[in-house]
Amino acid sequence: MSKAAATRQTRIRQKSVERRERRRQETRQAILEAATQLFEREGYEGFSLRQVAEAIGYTPTTIYLYFKDKEDLLFAVCQQGFTEFTEALGRAYRQNPDPLQRLHALAWAYLEFGLSRPLHYQVMFMQRSDWVTKATDSKGEVQGSNSYTILMNAVIEAMKAGAIRMGDPIETTNLLWSGVHGIVSLALSMRGVIPKWEESEARRLMRNYLEMTDRGLGP
Repeated sequence: MSKAAATRQTRIRQKSVERRERRRQETRQAILEAATQLFEREGYEGFSLRQVAEAIGYTPTTIYLYFKDKEDLLFAVCQQGFTEFTEALGRAYRQNPDPLQRLHALAWAYLEFGLSRPLHYQVMFMQRSDWVTKATDSKGEVQGSNSYTILMNAVIEAMKAGAIRMGDPIETTNLLWSGVHGIVSLALSMRGVIPKWEESEARRLMRNYLEMTDRGLGP
């Protein structure tokens, strides 16, 4: 076989491998998209691999070629949620140069994610909070650590700028985080239970909470 012929065969094999990998990634993404839609409709308990397979016209066996079980697929769905959450916080951080307004923007981004992705939020931060330290980004970094670091960096910068008083940045970060998480958690868990607990009430509480923390943490 000539060198040119060998080179052609190598290229053909390489393209074949690339096509198979592309199809594999497309199938995996189709499964994830169907799983996300089903999850948002049925929730954590009502979700099944058989339903996902039926939604995209595959057999359940095909799903198992990409995800080992229901939990593995749900984790992948929530990992996308962690990515969306971290990106939302990152945008809030970058788009608000004023240190105090940046803290406010982070709190609002946190709330809006919870209200717009209620089932994601409940699984990610309430039902399966152990996934916070498991979900990683494309660089292999833990998503939960990334989002926490964004908030803590904003706290440190606000302290340095004199927007809030100096103190233990970890303690202050945890204080802000717990307050915002509490508002989101109440808003989601009280839906349909207490009439006043609508999204507008959650936003009203967030405004009041931020006013209180501004006064309490003021320099």
